Formats: sequence, structure tokens, C-alpha cells
Amino acid sequence: MKTIPYRCDDSRHKALLGAARSNGTSVQRLFDNFVTHVITERQAEARFVARQKRGNPAHGRRLLNAIRERLASRAKTQKTRDAMG
Repeated sequence: MKTIPYRCDDSRHKALLGAARSNGTSVQRLFDNFVTHVITERQAEARFVARQKRGNPAHGRRLLNAIRERLASRAKTQKTRDAMG
């Protein structure tokens, strides 16, 4: 396992701690979730590009729209949680 240091100012650190606490998790887990999300999004994009190259753009667009809807839904859920927190 690798360690990736992250430097931030005090206000950003305080905001990260608040976000983690409001989610009932640690800052480490918050970063892990973020990284997982970014990697998953890039993998989905790679699958989309591969399908697009195989010549079925309509199917690829449907997949991309489904991904965007899931991401928007997650963002909306997160905003609701943040507002309640």
C-alpha cells in the first residue's frame, strides 16, 4: 500500500474534517471514496470509448447518460446529506 501526502491550509483541513464527520467516516475514508469514484468514472469513460470504436455510438451514449444520471443522483444525495448535517 502506498502513502500519498496531501497538504492543505487550515480552513480546507477543517472543511475536510467536517465533511468526514458529517458522513460518519474518517478523512482517510473520504479520500478513499473520492479516489474510487474518480477511478470508476475513468474506467467507465474508457469502456464508453471502446464501445464507441466498435461502432455502436447509440449504445455508448445510453451508457454515458446512465452514468451521468447515477453521478447526478449521488451528488444530489450528498448535497441533501450535507444540508441535513
